[in-house]
This record gives sequence, C-alpha cells and structure tokens, in this order.
Amino acid sequence: MRILDVGVAAGYALLCLSLISVMSPYGAGAEAARSLSDARAGAAVYDYVATVGLVFLAVAPPAQICVSLQQHGNSTFALGGDIAGYLCPGIPTAFHGGYAMTFSLPGREETIQAWTVGE
Repeated sequence: MRILDVGVAAGYALLCLSLISVMSPYGAGAEAARSLSDARAGAAVYDYVATVGLVFLAVAPPAQICVSLQQHGNSTFALGGDIAGYLCPGIPTAFHGGYAMTFSLPGREETIQAWTVGE
C-alpha cells in the first residue's frame, strides 16, 4: 500500500510541477519580448520600403540597394537583404528579432530583411 501512496504522490508532484512550468509568466514573457522584437523589425522593413519606394527597388543595382539598406540601419535595427541573388553584407550574428519581406519585381526577386539588434 505504501508503494501505491508514494507513486500517487510522485505523480501528483509531477503534475503540479508541469502545471507550474506551463503557467509560468517567465516563459510567456520571453515569447512576448520576441514577438515585440519581430514586430519592430517588421516596422523597420515597412518604413524602409515606404522611404525609398518600389521604383527604387525595381531599377537600382543590387549594390546600391545594399548601401541604402546599410544607411537606413541604426543602433536599434540592422537592415540587409538578398537582392536578385546578391547577398548584402552586414548580417548581424546576434539579434533579438527579425523580419523579411520578399518582392517579385520584373526580372528579379528581392528580399528585404531587418533585425532588432538593440533595445
């Protein structure tokens, strides 16, 4: 009978610990912070596209677009991309969140990316 009592108590303890870990606000907080960083990176991409315009992205050479992306980056965001197969340098090694937007333009495909590097 004691073995059954110990087994039931151990099962109950495991159930309580798993509920505590699932309902912990710390896990949800990290996910919420990541989602916020992703949203900020998305806003940086949209802001860049609104600033330079689709005409610039459609006609400018890939190297010029990469320079423009680097100039629009700041201490909070790093911008880069894959412009018609040309990968822009400067992809950060550590970042909090990221976002990418791909355009299918006449004759080429471009992916503009942003990474949240500081908050």
